[in-house]
Amino acid sequence: MLTLHVLTEDGRPVERLVYRNERGGRFHYRPPRFQIVAELRDLAPDRALRYRLSLPAGWLALPDQQLSALGDRPVLWLVFPQGRPRAFEHQISVTVFDRGRAIARAERSLGIELYGESPFDPARDRLPWANRASEFGPVEPDERYFRATYRLVLFPEAFRRGLYRIVVRMTSEGSGPPGGVCSGMARAALARSLGMLRAEGEELREQVIVLHGRQLTDRALLAGTLQFFWPSPRRAYQRFIDDLLRRGWSDLCFDVNVPKPWRRDVIRALLGQGHTVVPYAFRQREPEQAEVLVWDPSRPEAAGETVITLDLQRDRYRYPPLVDYEDAVTIVAVRQHAYLHGRTAMLSSLASLVLFSPRARRAAIGVAASLALSLGLLKLARR
Repeated sequence: MLTLHVLTEDGRPVERLVYRNERGGRFHYRPPRFQIVAELRDLAPDRALRYRLSLPAGWLALPDQQLSALGDRPVLWLVFPQGRPRAFEHQISVTVFDRGRAIARAERSLGIELYGESPFDPARDRLPWANRASEFGPVEPDERYFRATYRLVLFPEAFRRGLYRIVVRMTSEGSGPPGGVCSGMARAALARSLGMLRAEGEELREQVIVLHGRQLTDRALLAGTLQFFWPSPRRAYQRFIDDLLRRGWSDLCFDVNVPKPWRRDVIRALLGQGHTVVPYAFRQREPEQAEVLVWDPSRPEAAGETVITLDLQRDRYRYPPLVDYEDAVTIVAVRQHAYLHGRTAMLSSLASLVLFSPRARRAAIGVAASLALSLGLLKLARR
């Protein structure tokens, strides 16, 4: 009978390896090496046998994976796991040969856990305010912030009094819908942690408001369009972990509670229910489920407790108390450059005109109807 033992160098059993990094560093396995001990019983002690160790691709072992030993002696290898894991369970096996014939074989499964951290540290990189008017102060669609946010828009005054006013606002409790600048706060905190933004005090507050308004720029909208019309929280998660596994950091923020495009109330939901957080770590022990630790500008004191749980098999997620599994919402993950460099808002300013101007809305409907009628007449003329 062949038995296998997987042990640390000091003799403790190993059931699972952790593939992890430390705050944006390179990924490595914990423990970095371990022992495999093979023992064969009930054989003549003086019989020379050949042992073959089979490992996942890329892993190394000392001594060689094939070696000879007498039947009554345990065989020991020191194994060095290498490379990004391709599964959450790896098989290790040992086969024993006597004169070229396999006489015994044993297998062991080793679980794999992924844990990654970006350089973002919630305790160090959080902003000095929470996403509340009582701390950040009220926000109105000020013309100075508007000019700093956009370089080119259509009908600027109508846009500032329309869609921009709906999105970039935060009021005191009891004075209307509270609003918020979560997107600007998340983007500013992440940019500062990556060295993309250097600002403090009032200048930092202004940058938060400007970055919040940048979600209406053409770059930001186009960067998230495919993710909105092809919703998948699983893909957003994969983009984040691929960043960390490849380079140790990510410039993605997560827009959560984003309505799926087929909802009847999609316009109202887009204007009222989205929320932005900074993903900074993840952990995964099985293919079907994962967790992402996020910094939430509305709950900055709860870092470590604000966790997105993803059901990867059904492509859904929960983020209590905002999102549950059954909600028809997705995650949109957009990089920083769309917010730091986008300055035109042609699409949003045109949409604002249609949404908030009855005359423009009637004109748009008239144009669409005329276009449909013209196409219909053209088809009839070709018959």
